[in-house]
Amino acid sequence: MFQPVGIAALPESNALYFLVVVAVIAAVSEKFRAMPFLVLVLATGLYGVMQGEALPWTAGEFNLGFGQTIAASGLAIIAGAMVARLAESSAAAVWWRRRLSGKAGPAVMAVIATVAGLGGSPIAALAVLTPMIRAAGAARERIALAASFCVNASHGCLVPAPVPIAALAILGGDWLAGLVFGIPVAAAQIALGWALARRHPAGSPAMAETSPPVLPLAPRRAVLGVVLALLVMIGLIIAQSLGQIPSEPLGGGPIRENLLGLGRPLILLLAGVGAALLAFAGFSRQGLGDEGWVAQGARSASGVLLAVGAAGGFQMVLHNNGMADALSERVLGLSPLFGIAVPFLVALVNRALQGSPLTAAITAAGMIQPLLLPLGLQSGSGRALAALAVGAGVMAIPHVNDGYFWLAGDLAGLRPLQALRRISGGALAQGAVALAVLCLLALTVR
Repeated sequence: MFQPVGIAALPESNALYFLVVVAVIAAVSEKFRAMPFLVLVLATGLYGVMQGEALPWTAGEFNLGFGQTIAASGLAIIAGAMVARLAESSAAAVWWRRRLSGKAGPAVMAVIATVAGLGGSPIAALAVLTPMIRAAGAARERIALAASFCVNASHGCLVPAPVPIAALAILGGDWLAGLVFGIPVAAAQIALGWALARRHPAGSPAMAETSPPVLPLAPRRAVLGVVLALLVMIGLIIAQSLGQIPSEPLGGGPIRENLLGLGRPLILLLAGVGAALLAFAGFSRQGLGDEGWVAQGARSASGVLLAVGAAGGFQMVLHNNGMADALSERVLGLSPLFGIAVPFLVALVNRALQGSPLTAAITAAGMIQPLLLPLGLQSGSGRALAALAVGAGVMAIPHVNDGYFWLAGDLAGLRPLQALRRISGGALAQGAVALAVLCLLALTVR
């Protein structure tokens, strides 16, 4: 087995190399319209060489992260794409487009995406919303932005999403306080996300669906099939979140294991696509063939699926060099006068440097736990606020080392540089609003 060479390098140096690689990814993708998967693979190799790591070792880390990410999120992305193609092949897409293309479209999406964001991962939440987003036609960019912003908010600050659940468990926060305080924090973020999404134009007419429906299926039946599939998939990923709550009555035993199993990718694929196909029972056998609607949906997801997997491989390389943890610890040296801003910034730095929101939340909460007393957050309510600050921080800056960023950009039809401005920039603005609300709430628990 090859051994890494440059792991002992200063974390500041590795962070500088990381910033260079991020700039390279954005520039190459923008100038040459290069395939994101290929750019991420080359960028990972470049980063490994720059930090002094043996290339075979970097390749091994990349393979591990790629495989884990595809296993965790790949089938959810495929399930969403398959149901989306079924919708596009029937009157269901037309029905959704009428409801999403008007001024109320972002508000409709905001409500649904907020609920989906409570699920087991932000990637899965966006994946199951794919049929709605792709059906939005010319309004697709605006609707995709609304979805990504609202998933971002609820996944970071609303119980029972895994990020606040993990932070509350580690910090020993009061669960009821976490739920109550999380509502205004997430509401402020959602309101800002809705406003940001509405600012964007409806989009290019080229994004509108122009092909006529091809399934000889009654409109009401087609709509029912897609709505049923959405409800089933959203319900499953939320059930998985409930299973991750580390307390009674779900703290152990078969109930918790069954809930965790419900949101697994294979179950999600079988249940979501199966629910749609049950309602689409009148379709021809061509639908399941190599060139049928289900296969077309799977192929349409291949590009973003590879990009999400490659981002996971890049994440593993970044995580293993310890750069994110080391630089997050430097933030802990901020004065206790910064109070609630300290857990927010620790979480933000960790997420920005290594990519995974749940990993960043667990790491940041563990670092903050011994400092709750000097930060003035030692009460049950204070611990809950610290947990929410961690959740808001880890969701504040998704970018090229995160599969969520690539999926959101793909659904919105954005190039990487555009996605950095609109998705990453919008999420950072949401984080700033969340921190402001948390600072106001912190004044009430002292």
